[in-house]
Amino acid sequence: MAILSCDDDPEQNPEGFTEFVTNIDGDWKIDQVLQNGNDITNFIDFQSFSLQLSYENGMPSSYTLSNLTTPFVLGQASGNWSFDDPIYPTKINFSDGTSLDIQGAVLSGGDELTVTVPMGCTSNTYTYRLSK
Repeated sequence: MAILSCDDDPEQNPEGFTEFVTNIDGDWKIDQVLQNGNDITNFIDFQSFSLQLSYENGMPSSYTLSNLTTPFVLGQASGNWSFDDPIYPTKINFSDGTSLDIQGAVLSGGDELTVTVPMGCTSNTYTYRLSK
């Protein structure tokens, strides 16, 4: 004969599950650029490109581009930016009206980010692989 007893329920977090805003602040450089699936990285000087994404009070706030001569979709050297969803982002929206589609999951504190943007029409897309 076996005697069974139950332990009390394990202690639970009274605040429940906490989700955090995705944090990708930092200085991003271009590693690779694809135009309609073709690698064009070696045909254009992307070495001087830098996209600085900043946060204020834990939320996306401002951006700064270091080089406007590098082909990139932003028309302004600086401005504000945001996510379409701060916890599970699929787009980065900039104050000049530009929106970048995020490819794959975005990890807080991660050092790689891939974004895609149509240029003029849906059949002409650029994919940028960025790293910190």
